[in-house]
Amino acid sequence: MEQKISKKALENGNLLRHLKHTFLTKQDPQTLMPVLSCLRDSEVIVPVRLKVSDEDAEKIRNADQSTPITPSDDISFTPDLLQSEDGIFLPVFSNRQQIRSEYAQQFSMLTLPAVQCIRMALRMDTVNGLVLDAFTEAMLIPKESAEIILKMKSHLE
Repeated sequence: MEQKISKKALENGNLLRHLKHTFLTKQDPQTLMPVLSCLRDSEVIVPVRLKVSDEDAEKIRNADQSTPITPSDDISFTPDLLQSEDGIFLPVFSNRQQIRSEYAQQFSMLTLPAVQCIRMALRMDTVNGLVLDAFTEAMLIPKESAEIILKMKSHLE
């Protein structure tokens, strides 16, 4: 992916999924680098558990949908982690269709720049990397590859 790409071309995750599929089919360096480059500029969906104070939780329960809520306390989140025989991975998804509905019901879903998720995974000592689209056509991205992504230049227009 040497040419420039628009945010619009990346927004639904289809390009990322296509490049990932090509890599998983061929498993060679020529197909790996386009996936990593595309991921570098993409936004992904991360399942998280939100932590809110009891007071703010009550505000949320009692609010109607049209009223903005201003939290009294900080809201934090803890991302989900998935374990496999290869280790522990931070799951990220190219779009909502890649997330099992029964899994999604257990979490809040945050859309974040992939580079922010990579930095988060790299700070976690017990995490071995990221897994892209864990429930469909999963691609493991070990920390070594994640570090390469952070060094890549952006191709966004």
